[in-house]
Amino acid sequence: MATIKGVHLVGSIQAPDAESAMRTVCKGLPGRLKRIPDGETGSRNYFTLWQYYLFKVAPQMMVSFEDNKESSKKEFSDEEVDEGIEQLKKAGINTGYDEAAIESYAVFKKLREQGVIPQGVRFQVGLPTVASVVSVFVEAAFHENVYPIYEEALLRALRNIQDQIPHKDLAIQLDLAVDTAFWEGAYLTPWFKDKFNVQDYVTDYLLRMIEHIDQDVELGIHNCYGDMNHRHWFEPTSLRAVVDRGLRLFDKSSHKINWFHFPVPVSTMASLEMFLAPLSDLLPQLKEHDTDLVLGVVQYDDEEGTRRRIEAASKIVSEFQISTECGWGRTPEEEIDNIMRISCEFSQPVS
Repeated sequence: MATIKGVHLVGSIQAPDAESAMRTVCKGLPGRLKRIPDGETGSRNYFTLWQYYLFKVAPQMMVSFEDNKESSKKEFSDEEVDEGIEQLKKAGINTGYDEAAIESYAVFKKLREQGVIPQGVRFQVGLPTVASVVSVFVEAAFHENVYPIYEEALLRALRNIQDQIPHKDLAIQLDLAVDTAFWEGAYLTPWFKDKFNVQDYVTDYLLRMIEHIDQDVELGIHNCYGDMNHRHWFEPTSLRAVVDRGLRLFDKSSHKINWFHFPVPVSTMASLEMFLAPLSDLLPQLKEHDTDLVLGVVQYDDEEGTRRRIEAASKIVSEFQISTECGWGRTPEEEIDNIMRISCEFSQPVS
C-alpha cells in the first residue's frame, strides 16, 4: 500500500459560514491539512453559479441554465451582440472572488491565532477559469467578445487577492471543470473550436492565469468532471486527457505547480487499473517538480471502495494525498463526518 500523507480539500464545504467550515475540517482532519479553503459557503456553494448574475446588466446574453445540459443557442445580429458587449463594458464586471477571499482570510488568521488552525497551514483560494463561467452562463453568440472581458476581471481579482493576503499564507487553486469538457470534446462547444486547436487554446489561457500568480504563492490544479446534482457531465474511461493536459502545463508553466489533483470516479471501479494507467506518464514531472499528487478516491459511506481505489493507485505510485473528487458544497452535513472519518483512516498526518 502506498504511503498516504495528508488530505486535500478541493474547496467547498457544507457549512453556514467560513468560520464553521474551517473549524469543522480542523477538528475532523487533525494534522492532515497543508492548506485550508474557506468552504466557499453561502452563494458560492454551487461552484460558479453565483457568477451567472454578473451578466444581468445585459440580460439578453444570459442563457436559460440547466444542470448538465447545453443551452440551446439563440440567434443574434452583429448589432445586437455589439449592444450587449457595450452594456457589459459600461457596467463593468467585479467577480467578487477577491472580496470573498480577503474577508475569509481575516477569519483564517483569527482561527490561527486561537490555535484552531496550525501554524504553517496555508489559506487556499479556488478560482475558476473563464471557460467555467462564460461558456456556461452566456449565450454562444457573445462568447468570443465576453471571454477577454471576464478574463480581465478574473485577473484583477487574482491580483487583489495577492496584494491583500501575505504570500507566505496563500495558495491558489485553479479549478478546471469546463476546460476538461473542452479537452475531452464532451459537453459544451467551445467558441474557438473552428478557429484554433482546442487543446492549444485551453493550454494558453491556463498559462496566462498561471503567469499572474506570484512565485512565492503556492499553485495547485484541481481537475474535474462536474458535480451538478452529483452527476458528471461525462464519465471518463481513463486519466489520459487530464494527464496530457498536465504534461503541457508542467512543460510550459512559469510557476511551480505545488499540487495536482485527479478525480477517480466510482464509474471506473470495474476498470481501475486501465483508468489510472496514464498516471505513470506524469510521475517523472511530479517528482522533478516536487509536486504533491492528490487522488480523489474518497467517497461517502464507501470505505471498501475507497480502499480498492487506493490499492489500485498503489500499484502505480508510492506516495500521494487523498481527497474527494470534488468539493462538499452540496454534500449533506450529515455525510461530512463520514467523509472525514474515512479520510483519516486511510491517511497519515502531513508531518
